[in-house]
Amino acid sequence: MKNILLGGVLAGIVLFVWGGVAHMLLPVGKMGMQELPHSTSVAYALDLALEDAGLYVFPWMDADKDMSKKALAEWEEAYRDGPVGFILYRPHGSDPMASRLFVIQFVTDLAAGLLVAVLLSFTTLGFLGRLAFVTAIGVFSWMTSSIPWWNWYGFPADFVAGAGIYMIVGWFLAGLVLAPLGARSKRQQAGEML
Repeated sequence: MKNILLGGVLAGIVLFVWGGVAHMLLPVGKMGMQELPHSTSVAYALDLALEDAGLYVFPWMDADKDMSKKALAEWEEAYRDGPVGFILYRPHGSDPMASRLFVIQFVTDLAAGLLVAVLLSFTTLGFLGRLAFVTAIGVFSWMTSSIPWWNWYGFPADFVAGAGIYMIVGWFLAGLVLAPLGARSKRQQAGEML
């Protein structure tokens, strides 16, 4: 149990530090993003059009309503013709480096590190197997969270690639601290089954 806790905490710290390096020192956190042309004019138009913070999608299809065939056909035509997009909008600014953002990220990384340490404790894999197991969690996370955004919503491929680098490298590094800790022997595992 001590090794699980130690490994989880260390993995969380590694994830947090890697996140800082990836987003502040490397271009990984900005891959697929670009400056919005005419941002002042666009921001002014958004201020006029939108009141509340939210994620706005266009063209919009209200799946909660029973759409007629005509309404569905119109939406499909608008989607095919474009433009198509998302706008993540907050009408009020905030501190981009607020302490609470770092606290939330650290707690999230710590919880993720602890969860993976617990999952890893159920294996009898050797060092390389444990490292591969933890790295595979990064691959799984990326495949199930980022690739659907590329596939269904057209997020830029380099944005998705950046997310992949972030997730896979982060979990590989976490695996380097988790892999040496807390492996159960086959004898221990067999004893628990009795």
